[in-house]
Amino acid sequence: MKRFTLVNRGDQFSRESCQSIKHKLIELGMIYDEINPELVITVGGDGTLLHAFHHYLDRIDEVAFIGIHTGTLGFSTDYIVDELECFYHDLIHNEHIFEEKSIIEATCYKNDEPMTLYALNEVRVENIVKTQPIDVYLNNEYFEMFRGNGLCISGQYGSTAYNRSIGGAVIYHGLELLQMTEISGIHHRHARSLGSPLILAPDTEIKLEYENFDHALLCYDHLHIHLDDINKIIIRHTDKKAKFLHLREYSYIDKLNALF
Repeated sequence: MKRFTLVNRGDQFSRESCQSIKHKLIELGMIYDEINPELVITVGGDGTLLHAFHHYLDRIDEVAFIGIHTGTLGFSTDYIVDELECFYHDLIHNEHIFEEKSIIEATCYKNDEPMTLYALNEVRVENIVKTQPIDVYLNNEYFEMFRGNGLCISGQYGSTAYNRSIGGAVIYHGLELLQMTEISGIHHRHARSLGSPLILAPDTEIKLEYENFDHALLCYDHLHIHLDDINKIIIRHTDKKAKFLHLREYSYIDKLNALF
């Protein structure tokens, strides 16, 4: 991989680290290319990687990501900033191993016109203004009426992110499943839903419907849109994959332990 670019967290230390990495890799014979990179190096934390993913989403089949940690959480990064010399050596000399992660697709329907969005971590329907009823269908089969603040749908990669903070299960590395987790569900004799995270097969299609989602948001990773005038959302894994470059062995257990 010869063409690379860098995406940083935005703080001064990360920007300075980017400049250092850029100059060193050019010295090593690589080519800096912001428009058509093969390798996207993120310098920051997990949020920086999400920004990079969405920025290069239109070239997702042609790029790979690798992260260097200077932020507060580096679950998705393989190196810390103190290991730059090791990173340079591994990039030039070690075998390049690529790992693919599934991407979630959310299609919103407004007057039967579809709008499709993509997420790496999760897609959430959230309404903090009022209780949001949602009719939930799994593969076009009616499942339940949910009432509460919303629902979070995540894949394996995003199971350790927002999903985990609302009591969802952590899906172990290598299991490309989907998960639906309630956000402040209401449970009493007049309003019942499953009340626990639901693990689904990777090819499951989740349809969320109601006569209106006024005041609700569709949050996809760090981004969001307003759901006014939208009455149907279909969420599933897409055929698109995000590709991560690994230059050395890493322990998923060690990464999990770093979370808590």
